[in-house]
Amino acid sequence: MKDIKTKIFCSFAALLIMFGAAVSCSEADEHYGASDEVKGRVSLWEMISQNPELSVFASMLQHYSYDKLLSGDQTYTVWAPANEFLGGISIDDSLTVARIITSHIARYSYPASEKTSENSDIYMLNAKKQAFTHSGAAYLMGGVELQSANMAANNGILHILNGKIPFFPNIWQTMEESRFDSIRNYLYSFNKREFLRSASQQIDINEEGMIVYDSVFSVQNTMWYVYNGAKGIGWLNNEDSLYTMVLPDNNAWRETYEKYYPLFLPDPSLEQQDSMQAANTRYAIVQDLVFRGEIANPGIFSTNDSLISTRGAVIHNPAHIFGGNEAVHTSNGWVYPTSNLQYDMTDSYVKHIKIEAEIYSGRLHDESRDMSTISNQWETSIPGISNNGYLFVRNLGKSSSETPTISFEIPGVLHTEYDIYAVFLSPSFVKPASQDTSVTRVKFEIQQWNRLGPKSDDRFWGNGKNWGPGYTLASFSGTGPEWVTEKRGITVIKAAERYVFPFANVNETDNVFRIRVISAPSRTDTNSKDNKFNKEMRIDYLLLVPSPSN
Repeated sequence: MKDIKTKIFCSFAALLIMFGAAVSCSEADEHYGASDEVKGRVSLWEMISQNPELSVFASMLQHYSYDKLLSGDQTYTVWAPANEFLGGISIDDSLTVARIITSHIARYSYPASEKTSENSDIYMLNAKKQAFTHSGAAYLMGGVELQSANMAANNGILHILNGKIPFFPNIWQTMEESRFDSIRNYLYSFNKREFLRSASQQIDINEEGMIVYDSVFSVQNTMWYVYNGAKGIGWLNNEDSLYTMVLPDNNAWRETYEKYYPLFLPDPSLEQQDSMQAANTRYAIVQDLVFRGEIANPGIFSTNDSLISTRGAVIHNPAHIFGGNEAVHTSNGWVYPTSNLQYDMTDSYVKHIKIEAEIYSGRLHDESRDMSTISNQWETSIPGISNNGYLFVRNLGKSSSETPTISFEIPGVLHTEYDIYAVFLSPSFVKPASQDTSVTRVKFEIQQWNRLGPKSDDRFWGNGKNWGPGYTLASFSGTGPEWVTEKRGITVIKAAERYVFPFANVNETDNVFRIRVISAPSRTDTNSKDNKFNKEMRIDYLLLVPSPSN
C-alpha cells in the first residue's frame, strides 16, 4: 500500500474562511492561475530552493510542508527574507517558524511597479494586512526594503527582502505565550476544522483509484461568535475587529478556578458531574473578560463609571478590573495581562437573579391545585413597576381554607448563598383612585424537581413525587409584620437570608428549583382590628441577591 502523507496548511485555511475566499470556477482561473505576464519556467518552490541566499527560508518551508503549496498551480507572491535575517531561529520552534512563513506569503500576484501603492494593503497567509509601497526607486513590504524584486515563477512572483517582516500578534495569538497556557488551552479547545475540497489540490491517485489531496481545512472557533444566542466572547482572531481583553496568566487562572469551582457543584443525580463542573467554571472565568473597542488607558474611568462586556455584563468600577496592569498593544486592540483577576464576581457570573412575575415562561400554575386564578396586568403609566407589569393572584373563593399559590422557576442558580426578596404592590398603588387598604400575609417555599415526570404536575409518578412536601427544601414564614404587605405603595419582603441551594443549576436545559409564593393569612389576621386582610397578591418580581461574601 502506497504511503500517503496529507499536508495541512492551517494558516492558509483560516484566511480562506475569514475573508470569504470561496470563488467560482471562472474567478479561480483569473485570480489563482498565473497570468502570462508573470509566468516563469520554474515554480516558486524551485526558485526559492535553488537560491543560496534563501536556504534558511527554504528549509523552513520544506520542514513544514509549504514546499508543496508553492509547487502547485495556484498563484502566490513570496517576500523571502535573506539568510542573514533569520539567524538564531530553531527549525523546531514551530510557532515562530509558522509566524515567519505566513507573514511572508500572500495569495495572488503582487509585482513591484508604479502601481504598487494602489495595492498597499495586502492580506498575508496569516490574515494580517501588510503595506506594500514604494518611495522613489525603493520598494518596501511591511516597512522592510526589497533587495531584489519581480522574479517570475510559473505560479507567482518572488521578492527578496533586506530584513524580516515584523510579526505583530493579535489578541488570539498573544495567548500563544507559555504564561497563558491555561486560558489558551481552554479557548483553543473549541477549534474546529472542516475539509475544503474546493480549495484543496489534487496531488496523486492512490492504488485504490482514490484522489489524494494536499488538504486545506477551514479553522473556526465557537468562542469567536458573539451574535445573539451564541456563547462566544469576541472575534479575537480578526484583524479587522477591535477589542480589549483582561488576560489572566496561569497563576490567575489557577487561583480563580480553585476559588469558584465549588460554586458550580452539579446535581448529584446527573452523569459526568466532574466534567460539567469544570466546563461551567472555565466558561465563567472567560465570559466577561472582553470588551469592544480599544481601551488604551483605563485611568479614564472613575469609580462611578461602568463598562459592558461582549457578553452584556455591566462591569462596575472598570478601572479596578484592569488592576494597574501594563497594557500590551496588539494588532486588533489591547490586552492587560494579569496574575490576579480583580473583577467583582457579582458583576460577572455570580449575578442577581430577577424573576418578573408577569412573564409566562418559567411560571408554574394549576388553578385547582394552587387554589387561585392569575392574570397579567400591565401599567405603563405608573412609575415604579418593574417591566411595567405585575401578576395579580386571587383565590377561587370556594373555601375559607384556600391558600392561593403561584410558583416560579429559578433559573441559573449557583451553589452559594442568596438573599431572596419578593416585591408586592398594594391595591392603591396600581389603582390610585382605589380606597382599598387591604394587606396580605405571605409565606414561601423552595422546592426541587426530581426530574421524574413533568414539572407542571404534583401528582405521584412511579415511586415518588415530582414536587410536594417530600421535595420542599425550605419554608419561610412568620407571624410578625415583616411578612405582611403594606397598605399603600410597594412592599419588599425578605423571604430568605443566605440561603444555599444544594447544587448549581446553570447551563442546563431545565430549571430544577422553584419558589412558591403563598397567601395564607392566619386566624389571628382574619380577626385583626388594625388591618383588613385578604388573600390577593400583586407580585411585581422576585430577586435573588448573592451574598457579599462571594
